Amino acid sequence: MSAKRLEPFKQDIYRCIHCKACKFSYSGSPEKSGPGEYKGVLYEGMLNSCPSGIEFGWEGYWNSGRMWIARGLLDGTLKPSEAVRDVLMPCITCGNCSTQCENWIDTVGIIEAMRATLVDAGIPLLDRHALIKQFATDLNNPYGRDKDKRTDWAKNDPDLKTQIGKEADEAYFIGCTAAYNQTNIASATTRILKSLGINFAIREDEVCCGSPFFRIGEVDFAKGLMKKNLEVFSKYKRVIFSCAGCYRTLTLDYKKHTGKPVPFETIHAMEIVANAIKSGKIKIKAHPDLKGKTFTYHDPCHTGRHMFLEEKQELMRGSKNMFLDSRKVKQIHELFDIPRVILNAIAKANGAKFVELYRNMEESFCCGAGGGVRAQYPDFSLKTSSLRLDEAEAVGAEIVTTECPFCWRNLYDANEKYQHPLKVYGILEMLDKFNLVEIQANPVPPPEYAEKAKPKK
Repeated sequence: MSAKRLEPFKQDIYRCIHCKACKFSYSGSPEKSGPGEYKGVLYEGMLNSCPSGIEFGWEGYWNSGRMWIARGLLDGTLKPSEAVRDVLMPCITCGNCSTQCENWIDTVGIIEAMRATLVDAGIPLLDRHALIKQFATDLNNPYGRDKDKRTDWAKNDPDLKTQIGKEADEAYFIGCTAAYNQTNIASATTRILKSLGINFAIREDEVCCGSPFFRIGEVDFAKGLMKKNLEVFSKYKRVIFSCAGCYRTLTLDYKKHTGKPVPFETIHAMEIVANAIKSGKIKIKAHPDLKGKTFTYHDPCHTGRHMFLEEKQELMRGSKNMFLDSRKVKQIHELFDIPRVILNAIAKANGAKFVELYRNMEESFCCGAGGGVRAQYPDFSLKTSSLRLDEAEAVGAEIVTTECPFCWRNLYDANEKYQHPLKVYGILEMLDKFNLVEIQANPVPPPEYAEKAKPKK
C-alpha cells in the first residue's frame, strides 16, 4: 500500500508528541463573558476546540488520535479501510487543532492527505460524498443544480446582467453556494462592486472551485476542476471572491497543487470594501433597523484561520531560528482586521455595538459546515453551529454576521432549527440590504485612518 500523499508530512507526523494541547482553545481574554468565563478557577477560559471530538468523544475523533492514525498509515501498520474512513471523515478540517499546536504541525494538510490515501487505496466514498462528486461531474457543482443556471441571479437583475461575459481586467468568482443557494450574497457583492466603479466580469463557464473534493481526499478530481477554472480566469489581473472557501482554494490549494501561485491577484470583496472605508471612498450610513443593536462576527475558517496558518507555515519553511521567529506569529493579524473595519464603521454610524465572540480570530470556533461534514453529517454539522450561536447569545448579540455563504447557510439553519433568537447576515449582504453604502465624490479618510493614509516621505 502506498502512502505517497503522506510522505511530504512525515516530519510533521513524527513531531506530534500527543500532548493533547490541540484539544483545547482559549479566549485569550478570560475576563470576557461567555462560555469558559473566568471565575478564579485555574482552567477557566479553556474550551474543547474540536467539533468532532466534542461530538463523538473517542480519541480517534480528536486530532491527537488522528495523528496516531497518520503514523499507522504512513508506516504500514494500519491498512486503509472503511473503518478508518469513518473515523477520519467527521472532521470539519477547521484547523483549530493546528492553531493550538506548539509544534506548528499542519494537521489539516495531514488529515486531507490521509483521506486522499484512502481514495488512492480504493476505499469507497461515503454515499453523500459520492453523490456530490457525481453532481460535480455532470453539472459542475456539488448541489445537482442546472449548470446553465449558474448566473440566473445576475441575468434576472437588469443592473447586473450586463456584467456577464463583460470585457474587463477583473472577474467575480461566484462559487457554487452563492450561485445557487445564497444568491443574496452574490447579488449584494456585485452591486457593491459596481457602485465602487470596479469593472468586473461574471463568467458563465466558471465551475466548482474544487474545495469540497480537496477536503474529502478526491484530489485528482479536484485538480480537474482546478484546471478548468485556471483556463477561464487566467486572462484576468484580479479575481474577486465573496466565498471564503473559494478564496482559500484558489489562493492556497491551487498553489499547492500546481507548485506556483495563480496567475492573478486574489482578493475577498470585503477587503475591497474595508479599503474603501479607510480611504474615505465609502461612508457608512445609518438605518433605523440597526440603531442601538448589538452584533458580533463569526470568523470563517477559510478567510481567517487557514490564511493565518499558511503564513505560519511559510514562516516555518523560511526560518533558521524558530525560537526567535515564532514570536512574529502574533503580528500576523492584518487579515482579521478586514471585516472589523466594516463592522466598526457600521456600529459607529448606527449607535450600535460590535462585540467579539468569546473565541475569535485564529481561536474562532468553527460553524460546522466545512470538510465535507455538512454534506455527510448534517445533524452533527448543525449541532456544531448551534454551539457557535450559544457563544453569540452569551455576549448579548442580536445579530450574527459572517462573510462566507457556507457559514451563513449553517448559522442560519442552526438558528432556525435550535430556535436561537438571532438574525444572521453576511457583512456585504447587510451593507446592501440596509443600503448602508454611500459613495463619496471627494474621499477623505476617517480620523481613525487618516494618519495611515498619509503618503510616506
